[in-house]
Amino acid sequence: MILTCPSCSTRYSIDPITVGPEGRAVKCAKCGHKWREFQPGDTPKPVAPDALEKENVKPEDAGQAQSGMSIEQMTKAQSRNASPANSGKKRRWLAWLLLLLILGALVCGAYFGRNAVVQVWPGSAEYYQYVRIDVETQNMLGLEIHDLKTRSVLKDGVTTLTVSGIIKNITDSPQALPRIKVALIDETGQSVYSWTTTVEESEVMPWGQVDFSTSMNQPPEEAKNVKVDLIDPEN
Repeated sequence: MILTCPSCSTRYSIDPITVGPEGRAVKCAKCGHKWREFQPGDTPKPVAPDALEKENVKPEDAGQAQSGMSIEQMTKAQSRNASPANSGKKRRWLAWLLLLLILGALVCGAYFGRNAVVQVWPGSAEYYQYVRIDVETQNMLGLEIHDLKTRSVLKDGVTTLTVSGIIKNITDSPQALPRIKVALIDETGQSVYSWTTTVEESEVMPWGQVDFSTSMNQPPEEAKNVKVDLIDPEN
């Protein structure tokens, strides 16, 4: 409730229970004016003494608010009642802050220690490259072959095999395009025929890609699979 001094109009916020059901003589902390203050009409009535006894509560504890208490003491009592709620909000705020700090530490560790992560878990390199973060891998060329496709066409009694795919740059710097080796593999995994080819582009831009396609006539009948590799120019 709001308690207002009749003399100087100073306002105080207090708990109505500190006034008591019979009213209280109070003194303004600013001007020293004294008057008797009563609870608002809608203030809940105190529990009867016999009910307090059933709950093992001492009557003097319930009537403690009616003892001689200054406006300052009444205001402090209200602040103490509100403190648990404020403490709960503060704890929740600190919990969220701690969670954000932990997540931030994990993200920073995964980024700045990415090469160590890839050494322990090589499969993680694919996830780093997906979000365009360069990492050190055993792939010294910085290029990978994706979407490999084959197609055979018979025309005028001649079978033409076409091999196509995409060469992707998995680094944040341009990479020179090496020669492409295509090998035809039999059922035992042995190469029965191979050839090399190139593309028009001389390099692949960072995180970019280049399409390639190459063909040959009359592939060996024993050829069952196709293997495509990039030839390291230093080998």
